[in-house]
Amino acid sequence: MELFNVANLKSTSHKRARTSLIQISIWLFCGLLIQPVSAQENNQMSALELANKVLTRAANDGRAGNMHFTLHNDSGGVRKRSALFVHSVHQGDTKIGIYFTAPAALQNTGFLSYDKVSGSDENWLYLPATDRVRKLPASSKGDYFMGTDLTYGDIKDNFKFTLLDWDFALGKEQIVEQKRYLVLKGVTKSSSKASELGYSSFVARVDPDTYFPLEINYTDVDGIPLKTISVKRLERVSDAWIATHFTVTNAQLAHKTDVVLSDVKHVPDLPQSILTADELSYGVPSISGL
Repeated sequence: MELFNVANLKSTSHKRARTSLIQISIWLFCGLLIQPVSAQENNQMSALELANKVLTRAANDGRAGNMHFTLHNDSGGVRKRSALFVHSVHQGDTKIGIYFTAPAALQNTGFLSYDKVSGSDENWLYLPATDRVRKLPASSKGDYFMGTDLTYGDIKDNFKFTLLDWDFALGKEQIVEQKRYLVLKGVTKSSSKASELGYSSFVARVDPDTYFPLEINYTDVDGIPLKTISVKRLERVSDAWIATHFTVTNAQLAHKTDVVLSDVKHVPDLPQSILTADELSYGVPSISGL
């Protein structure tokens, strides 16, 4: 009887050990199931943080320079355009003015973007042929700007992604020429927002040192690859990083726009009076030093 009890005790111990191992395995398995969810949540937070860093990177209180557009069509034709650009951040409001200087047919055509800290944003266009300053509707963001492959929204957003327009996620980091880049993905928050912007999603390769997107790939409202914006040269003007050479390639139209900025200067005392809708009709403003 004593031997039976000892054997029975050993059998019970073995059962308990097996039960413990089974419980540990279940816990480990559950941990593996839970881990990707936590990682996904962390990635989502990191994506939002990265998007915010791109959005809030340093900007000049005032700068101005010249823009040179070279338009290439699918048949090999080339057209060139030049403009003065003015950029200002004043009390949190951002204004961008673009005033065409060439060719003669476009001279004095002006565009003004006004993004407000509070209140609705405004975009204005002046066409000398009509001699009228016209306020553009919000739905015009996805329209192409003066025959280029840039939209009005591209000009206004200036290589940034508005948090109210997009849901963000992180992509797999990329290594280009032995440098590590972050990848930010975005999907429009609604179909109406996609129609407004002209895009349904994007994938951006972001420089972790400057938080400047060096390549952005957009899809159209149907999710079909549409165009790529590639930064060829990035320069620092005072405290802000500026894309002084970039290309916009439209895959659907076999069209490309090459944009070069020259003589870009920090203008801390930039007169705010020149960046108003009423001033657009006066043509290209005079900026000291340009």
